[in-house]
Amino acid sequence: MTYRKKHQAAPGKISSTADGWSADTTKAAFLGMTAHWIDVKDAKWKMRSEVVGFKAVSGDHGGDNLGRYFMGLCDRVGICNQAESKVMNIARHDKIN
Repeated sequence: MTYRKKHQAAPGKISSTADGWSADTTKAAFLGMTAHWIDVKDAKWKMRSEVVGFKAVSGDHGGDNLGRYFMGLCDRVGICNQAESKVMNIARHDKIN
């Protein structure tokens, strides 16, 4: 089953985590994203989690730019689009190394 079908079949909202970082030697920047949801089958709940995206990032690391990348990943895997969203919350880490 594809990411899109799994996420659209989830009975509730989907939580996500995202983390961005840069390689020390090349300064190449990346954004990774995971999705977490409850799968209900035969009245049994099961926690599901998947890595749904890993993308090279161009431009600054500000909220507007990273938000565009994040929303693009959400759209690609079927978590949200311009008409609706299954995203419940977003957890991120702001530690500066």
